[in-house]
Amino acid sequence: MKLCCSSRAYARALQSGSLTQLEWVDRCAELALDGVDFAASHFPRTDSDYLAQLKKLCADRGLTAACAAVDVPFGDGDVDQQAAVLEEWIGRCVALGAPLLRFRAGSASGTPAIAWRELVRGLKRSTAAAKDRNVTLALEPCSQTLVETPADAKRVMKECDSAWLRLALPLACFEAEAFAQWEAAVDDAVIVTAQGGEAASLPSLRRTGYIGFITIESSGTDEDAALVAALGRLRADAPAR
Repeated sequence: MKLCCSSRAYARALQSGSLTQLEWVDRCAELALDGVDFAASHFPRTDSDYLAQLKKLCADRGLTAACAAVDVPFGDGDVDQQAAVLEEWIGRCVALGAPLLRFRAGSASGTPAIAWRELVRGLKRSTAAAKDRNVTLALEPCSQTLVETPADAKRVMKECDSAWLRLALPLACFEAEAFAQWEAAVDDAVIVTAQGGEAASLPSLRRTGYIGFITIESSGTDEDAALVAALGRLRADAPAR
């Protein structure tokens, strides 16, 4: 398994301007991370020159552009508009050299059957665009959304029926009580998200054979200290590579 940092771990510093996105990439290199996970909300701009600058900086610092993540609550509201946003970010993933685009489903507002139908319709549109650009969409199950449970994840994968839709699983899914329910979903997991305090879940995750990235989203009053502490916990429980 490899470790990367989501820019969400430094959300306050990035939003206040006390840390730039480029400085965040440098900090990830200083911490000897394997990669970076770009949150869409932290880009000061998205023109091609800037995206090329980010990609080059990652290459220079020895970091993999593991993923990009959007905040669109997919399936809640205008699905065609949401799909258009995902398609824009699919193109930006290509420019960054990131093979994954991470997102969550929206809440089940209105009639549940209609909401689910729209979610699947939108995902079929977005996965067609993802296939054209060879970027995999990673849907993260989350409480109070249309895709919350292992059954929801299995259903959406089956009904969308695309190799370009996979899962971003929270590391908490591999805690003792949840592990039996989520273990089967690991075959569809292309990235795992961590808040930093779930190191006890790592042995269960390792037993599944997962070798991809764990992206750390931990945040605290002191964001850098929280990230360093999370890295320490995860690395202490990880086997040497």
